[in-house]
Amino acid sequence: MLEAKADSKFGEVPKEELTMKSYARDSAAAAVILFDKGSTSLTHAQTGMLTYKRHVRIKIFRKEALDNWASVTLFVERGTFSKLNGITYNLEKDSVLKSEIDDNAIFKKRYNKDIDEINFTLPNVKEGSVIEYNYVIKGNIGVAPWQFQYNIPVVLSEYGVEVPAYFNLHYTLKGTISPTREAKNRMEKWTLTDIPAFKAEPLMPNEDDYVSGVKFSFSVTTWEKVTGNLWADRNFGGTLKNIVTGSSFLKKEAEKVTAGLTDPKQKIIAIHQYVKDHLEWDGTEDIYAADDLKDNFKDKKGTAADINFAMAAMIHEAGIRVEMVLLSTRGNGFVRVDYPSTRQFNYTICRAYIDTTAYLLDATEKYLPWNVLPKRCLNGIGLAISEARYEWIDVDTKAKSRTVANADLTLNDNGELQGKLTYSRSGYAAFEMRTNIEKKGKERYVEDFGKTQQSWNILKSEFQNLEDIEKSAIETHDISIQEHGITTDQLIYINPFIIFKEDENPFKVETREFPIDFGVRTEKIYITNIIIPDGYLVDEIPQPKVTALPESKGKFSYHVSQTGNRLTVVSNIQINERIFMQDEYPGLREFYNRIVAKQAEQIVLKKKG
Repeated sequence: MLEAKADSKFGEVPKEELTMKSYARDSAAAAVILFDKGSTSLTHAQTGMLTYKRHVRIKIFRKEALDNWASVTLFVERGTFSKLNGITYNLEKDSVLKSEIDDNAIFKKRYNKDIDEINFTLPNVKEGSVIEYNYVIKGNIGVAPWQFQYNIPVVLSEYGVEVPAYFNLHYTLKGTISPTREAKNRMEKWTLTDIPAFKAEPLMPNEDDYVSGVKFSFSVTTWEKVTGNLWADRNFGGTLKNIVTGSSFLKKEAEKVTAGLTDPKQKIIAIHQYVKDHLEWDGTEDIYAADDLKDNFKDKKGTAADINFAMAAMIHEAGIRVEMVLLSTRGNGFVRVDYPSTRQFNYTICRAYIDTTAYLLDATEKYLPWNVLPKRCLNGIGLAISEARYEWIDVDTKAKSRTVANADLTLNDNGELQGKLTYSRSGYAAFEMRTNIEKKGKERYVEDFGKTQQSWNILKSEFQNLEDIEKSAIETHDISIQEHGITTDQLIYINPFIIFKEDENPFKVETREFPIDFGVRTEKIYITNIIIPDGYLVDEIPQPKVTALPESKGKFSYHVSQTGNRLTVVSNIQINERIFMQDEYPGLREFYNRIVAKQAEQIVLKKKG
C-alpha cells in the first residue's frame, strides 16, 4: 500500500512512484495526487506581507488524465507570483529521465482588474509519468484557502498557516471529509490522508462548494468594514461618486437617452438598451470598474463591472435610486455570509428602484431583456451596497426557459412522417437560440440541428423575431422522418415524440449527497397533430397522465385525443424550482421515472377490415 510521506523533497522521486501501475485504493483512477503540501506564513510584520508556498506531485496512469493534470491554471493577485518550478519524470530502461519546465512555457494574462491568470504545461507527460511542481506567491494576499479533495484520489494533503495571534485568524471547513488540525506555537496545520476522489452528480451546483477544504478570514473583519472599504475604493464606490458629483459624459448621455420619457421603467429600459448597444462584454467577470469608463465607450467594450457600473451611473443620473450588487457567479461558487471578504465575489450587477419595487439589472448580454439576469448570476444571494447601507438579497428571476414545439405531421403506411415543426421560445430558451444563431449563422445552426436528428431530412427552415427580444423567437422546419414507425402486415407502432422525449432518467442512483441545481425554471410543451394513413384505425393510445411534485415544484401532464383521422398529443413538463435539496431527490427521481415510462408508450394503428 502506498503511504503518505510528508517529508518528500522537490526533485527526489522514489522509484516505487515511477513503477506504479494503479492506485490500490481506487484502481479505476486515471491519476493520483501523491501529495499536495502548502503553507502560508508572515513575511513582513509591518506591511502584513504573506508568503504562500505549494508543492504538488501527481502520478499519471492513463491518457485521459493528461488534459486535466499535465496543464495547470492558477489565479493570483497581480504582481504576487514570484517563482515556479516543474519537472516531469519518466522511467526509461530503468533510468529516470527528468524534463524540466521552460520559462517560455509559463503564460500570464490579465483575468480582471486585480487578478492574473497563470497557465503552464509540464513537458513530456505521458502514461506512467510522475509530475511535480512548486510555486511561491508573495504579497498582501490574505491567508489563501486550501482544497483537500479533487476528482482524482489524494494520498496526502496538508496545509500549514503561521501568523501571529493578533491576526485573529478564523477558519471554516467545507465538504464532507474533515481534516485533522494540529496547533503548535504560531503554526496551525490541517492534514488529510487517503482522500477519495470527489464524485460529481448530475445537475449539481458548483462542485468546488462541496469538495473538502478550508477557508480563512480575520475575525476582526466585518461586512461593515468590507462594504465601507468598497465604497471608498475609487473603482467601486468612487466610480459612482465621481460620476454623480462630476461633469461626466455619462450624465449627458443619460439626458439624451431619456429625453421625453417620464415613466421610470421606460427610462431604465432605454438606458439598458443604450449600454448594450454601445458596450460589448469582453468576457471578463469583475467587481471593479475601469479608471475611466469613457475609454470603454471609445473602445466599445468592457468587463461586466465596466458595463454595469456605466448603466448604474446613467440610471442614477436619470433620477432613479440605484445600488450595486456584488455576486459570486455559478462558476465561482456560493457566498458564505460568515466569511467577510471581497475575494468571494467576482461579478457586479445593479439594483434600481421604481417606488418600492426593486429590479436587478445586467447589460452584458445582447439577447436578454432588461429585467432578466444571465444564468451565471443566479447563484443564491448577493450583497447590495450603497453609500448609506448594505443588504443581503436573494438573486433570482421570474423568467424561465420556455419552449413550445408544435408539429403538424402526416404518417404514411410505411412509417414515414412528413410535415412541419415549429419551435416558439421565450426567456432563456430564446436567449440561447438567438446567441447560438448569431455565433454560427443560420445555415450552420440548421446543419447542426439536423445532425442531432439522424433519420431526418430537413427540407426548409425559416426564422422569425431573431432581433426583437421582446417577442418569442420562432423557428420552423419542413421535415421528413424516415422509418419513425414500426410496421407489420396489420399494425403500425408509432411513438408520437419526435423531440422532447425523455429516453432515460437523468437521476439513476437511489440516493443523493448534494443538491440538484436546474439552473433556471423550465417548461417544455409539445403539441403534435398526426394524420393517420387511409385504411387504418386507432387500435391503442396511451391513457392520460398527470403527476406533480410537492408544493407545485414540478408537473407533468400528458394527453392523447382523436378527432377523425387526426391524433393530437399534448405533453407538458414543468420544473418550477431551480434548486432541490437532497431529501427531495427520491420524489424528483420518481417524477422522472413516470415521465420516461409514459413517453415510451406507443400508439398502435391497425388496418381496417
